[in-house]
Amino acid sequence: MKKSHSVLALFVSLGIFIMLNGCVSSPETPSSVDPSQAVAGRIGQLAETDPEQSIAILSDVFEIQREKGEPLGNSVIGEQALALFRTSADNIVTLFKKAIQENDLIAARRLSFSVSSIIRYASLYDSLEKMLPREFSAIGAPAMRLQLAFLEAEEKFQKHGYVAGKTSLSAALMAEPGLSSLSAATNSIENLKSVINTKEPLSYYRSWAERAKENQDSDAEAWFSALASNKDLGSNSVHVPSDDWLSGAVASVVTVYVDRGFKIQSGYSVPDRVLGTAFQISKGLYLTNYHVIQSEVDPTYKGYSRISIRPSENPQIKVPAKVIGWDEEMDLALIRSEETAQGTIFLPATMQFQAGDRVFAVGSPVGLENSVTAGVVSSLSRKIISYGEAAQIDVPVNEGNSGSPLFSANGVLVGMVFAGLPSFQNINFALPAQWLVASLPALFDGKAAIHARLGLMLGKGSGQNPLVLADLDSSLSAFRAGDVLTMINDGLSKDIASIQLQLAAIPKDALCYVEAQRNFQPIRRLRRICFTDDASLIPAWDSIQKNTILEGLLGAKLTQLENSNKVGGLYSVQWVCPAEAADEIGLSENDTIKINKFQLDRKNKMFILEFSAKSRLSGYFERTIRLEFSSDSATII
Repeated sequence: MKKSHSVLALFVSLGIFIMLNGCVSSPETPSSVDPSQAVAGRIGQLAETDPEQSIAILSDVFEIQREKGEPLGNSVIGEQALALFRTSADNIVTLFKKAIQENDLIAARRLSFSVSSIIRYASLYDSLEKMLPREFSAIGAPAMRLQLAFLEAEEKFQKHGYVAGKTSLSAALMAEPGLSSLSAATNSIENLKSVINTKEPLSYYRSWAERAKENQDSDAEAWFSALASNKDLGSNSVHVPSDDWLSGAVASVVTVYVDRGFKIQSGYSVPDRVLGTAFQISKGLYLTNYHVIQSEVDPTYKGYSRISIRPSENPQIKVPAKVIGWDEEMDLALIRSEETAQGTIFLPATMQFQAGDRVFAVGSPVGLENSVTAGVVSSLSRKIISYGEAAQIDVPVNEGNSGSPLFSANGVLVGMVFAGLPSFQNINFALPAQWLVASLPALFDGKAAIHARLGLMLGKGSGQNPLVLADLDSSLSAFRAGDVLTMINDGLSKDIASIQLQLAAIPKDALCYVEAQRNFQPIRRLRRICFTDDASLIPAWDSIQKNTILEGLLGAKLTQLENSNKVGGLYSVQWVCPAEAADEIGLSENDTIKINKFQLDRKNKMFILEFSAKSRLSGYFERTIRLEFSSDSATII
């Protein structure tokens, strides 16, 4: 009887919950008398229609067995799990070959990343590793991803021009630095020929070096030439512009002018205008901030909006422009105009900058064109945006400076100004160049950029590995508050923004290998990077247990002391994440709190939490506390 209950529970969690609420749904099947066969049947359907999701579910089945100390083949669906794993793997090979034949490079890259993660996971178990198809070694190889990166860059070059192709390749190489070291590894290229037509990496690099020279992109020319010669320039080596770089920078900048008609102010009708700055990255293509052009693309804005640019050499005229692509989370937008600036600013291939470096901004504060301001980099890593990070600068900026290019003292583009604190003197922020490179390729697609995520809400911890605060996956919530994240794919960065950058180049819906530690025991899963709700926790509020969101916002592991499926009542604090809300208000392990209200204010996009607490750190004096949290979280990867 006990076994029957466990089988039925797994049937509910895996068979129904996964299929209906997972990242990818599958066709419904009639319920079966034998729950284990129903689970196997549903996974079998996915093995044919979506083999990557099938393997993600099977990894959950296998890990439940391992965590119980039992063989993988003893799962609720028995040896069928191993057979379904092999079937799913074979179908992935078929899908990859089809993607190559149809030149579907997005699908091919996704499948290559997934296969790499599956190989990483299967290597932990002999019973799984021996089931991998022989083609997996080629499909999941880094050399394959390099070839696909070349092909995708060529496709973007043919469709959108030099900058789109170059940035696509730069972003791929930046995301996996080891790919550039494969230039001379001819044996690794030979291994791919069974599944794809290959070309020597050095020939691709030589071709891109020639294109860079034709476009007068001296930094990229030096970088690609070094790669073509199988040399390492180093992460901070760039071709320095000439001494008169500032005049060229000024000639590349235009003023963005968004006319939004009129608005009522103090009973009068006054012009409603938005001013910003943009800089030319290719002939007629300009990069600026999303918040400058928001009214052009925001579906909730119902008023009048017309965008134009004013050239720096002739600011009296306004030339119409059009928004090509935008990224709300990164506050970026790509616009096109028939007006061509006299200069062009290329995004650097490898540049990084440091705190204390002197920097210059060129822009149009309050509409004053060609204004140059200077300052220093105060800090490199400020997590003030939901995706990525910002550099803090003390360069004076004002309204109209949004979108201003930021240069190093020797004239290399190192970032783009996007925000400031008006109530404080010279506390302003810029997007670092590496984030511009990572985000730009998606802007050429002609729509809003979406940053897919794994669905894990993290805390910074105490300077060590990031800590899991909440698992937002409604179907495969394998991770718990307090788990220590130890690996994503083949490595792990120590901060949230760097992990987001690590995941930025992985195609949506690809599988990632994720590993954490709980009580010194490994927690392993294959997880799809498929959450497309940006930083919003509202979809999770509607789909997962609200106690999970409560733990994530507080940054604490809680045990509900009353038998209830609803949030509220008495809780015991089991663990507190350093530097999170619970820690800041003085909660500690073994404290007791009583949740009086926890609700979502959808209109204002805020979570409201009211509770009373008896904390050891406050002498067990009972306090009533009210906290408000934004529904957008900057800690979701």
